[in-house]
Amino acid sequence: MKKDLPIIVLKTFEKYVHLKGERFQVVDQDELLLKVVDIDTNSNFYFIVESHQMKGHLKLLVNWKPQSREDIGNFKGWINAKQLDAHFDQWVSYLKEYEEIHSFFDDPILNAYADEYLSEFIIIDEEAKSKPLKPNQILLLDEHLETIEKNIKKHITKENEEQIANITDDVTSLRKGLSINTKGWVIKKLVLVWAKITKQGAPFIRDLISQASKKALVEGINHVVEVGFEAIK
Repeated sequence: MKKDLPIIVLKTFEKYVHLKGERFQVVDQDELLLKVVDIDTNSNFYFIVESHQMKGHLKLLVNWKPQSREDIGNFKGWINAKQLDAHFDQWVSYLKEYEEIHSFFDDPILNAYADEYLSEFIIIDEEAKSKPLKPNQILLLDEHLETIEKNIKKHITKENEEQIANITDDVTSLRKGLSINTKGWVIKKLVLVWAKITKQGAPFIRDLISQASKKALVEGINHVVEVGFEAIK
C-alpha cells in the first residue's frame, strides 16, 4: 500500500512508476520497491531495489546484474538514494553495449530478416520510444499473434521442436506486453518473431506470415517506428 511507505521513498521512485525503455521492462515487484529486467527473454540481467532504511538519510538495498563491464555476476549492497538514478543509467548502458557489440554468438541471418521486415514500417516520431500502441492497433496485432500461436503447432517436428517453443514463448511474451509497452518495444519484438518464423522456411512463411495479414499489420501500425533495427534497440 502507498501509505505503508514514507513520502521520501515514494518520491524517490515516482519517476520509475511509468518508466518505459526499449531494452528493459519494469515488472511486478511483489514485496520489492523496484524490479526491472532485460527484455531479452534469453537474458537473466536485472535491476532490483529490495528495501530501504533511514540512517540520517535514505538508503536503498540494491541488487543488479551484470555487476559491471568486467563482471557478469550480480552486485548487492546499500547505496545512498541519491545515487539510484546514476546506478540505474549505468546498468541500462550495459544492456546497450551488449546489443551493439558484434560477436560469434550473433545470428546474422536472423538479424537480416528482422531488418528486412522493419524496413517495411514507415519513419516515425519520437513517440515510438515513449507511447503505447493505440487500442485498435493492439487488437489487430493480438489477432495476428493468436493465429500464429494456433497454427504453428501443426509444424512441430522433432528437429524443430526447440525453435518452435522459442517462437511460441516470444509470441506469448509479446501478447502480454502489447498494452503495457512502447510502440518501439512492440515492433522490435514483432519483427524478431517474423524473422524466426522466416528462418524456419517457406511453409512457415506462407502459413504464418501471409502477405495479406502482414500488409494489414504494417499499414495498421504505420508511423510508429524509427528507421533501422538498431534505432529501437
